[in-house]
Amino acid sequence: MRERPTNQAAGLLELAGPQGPRLMAMVSHGDEQSELPLLWRLCSSLVDFGYAVTVLDATTRESESNPGLEQLLEYAYWRGAEHLNAPEWTVMPAAMGLQTLAAIPDRKEQSLQHLGRLFQHEGALILYGKADWLVPLLADSGLKPLLVVAPIKTSLLTSYQALKLLLLKGRLEPTIVNMIHERNAALPAKARTVAASLTDCARNFLGYEVNALNIAAPSEDDRPCVGIQHLALRMIESAIPLESDVLGTMSSPQRSMDIFSRAH
Repeated sequence: MRERPTNQAAGLLELAGPQGPRLMAMVSHGDEQSELPLLWRLCSSLVDFGYAVTVLDATTRESESNPGLEQLLEYAYWRGAEHLNAPEWTVMPAAMGLQTLAAIPDRKEQSLQHLGRLFQHEGALILYGKADWLVPLLADSGLKPLLVVAPIKTSLLTSYQALKLLLLKGRLEPTIVNMIHERNAALPAKARTVAASLTDCARNFLGYEVNALNIAAPSEDDRPCVGIQHLALRMIESAIPLESDVLGTMSSPQRSMDIFSRAH
């Protein structure tokens, strides 16, 4: 067997090997009217950047008539030729499948590696679910789940609860987005009030400084705006490559401590 030559191109040969999808996450905390339009525009941006995208929707339960991640974990029976005819992005129910993957916290690295194998032909894999469902699988991973703050009364409480879970139980520092509805002149001030209140609560009770991104709420136009495109790029940068050598370093204690050293 011929040995691989040692030269300046050797590093490029390593980069050319097969790579798994990049894992991202978005927290669902009860405001689908704000979260889902943003999620779809993010998917559209990722597709424009050349990524094939699958959303694992843990807010939807799999069933015989609507199979999803749970059936894929058991049988892996439809990831074949028909995948070539898939739309620009795919949404798959994943409530039961995510619980299966997160059932044994000590094996989360193996669970993520399994996801990488199942979706090896995807460019981006997005987990969408409640914080308490995401934390067991993603704790200490360094991932920055997307957390949306909307100008509605309940958003402050639910977003704070999600933030608390991510920080204290998952050691995860989220990317927080403050949605601004520009079409209504009264809403931007209200939106800023919700975001400011979340900042105050996080600082006073969690010792964490929130740095929210202000992004205009998606309009009726299906195309993503520049702000959403920039957010998509930011998510790509903080995503977890589902590769064995990368996942093996995700539980570093120092990495977990860094979150709170930056917060104080």
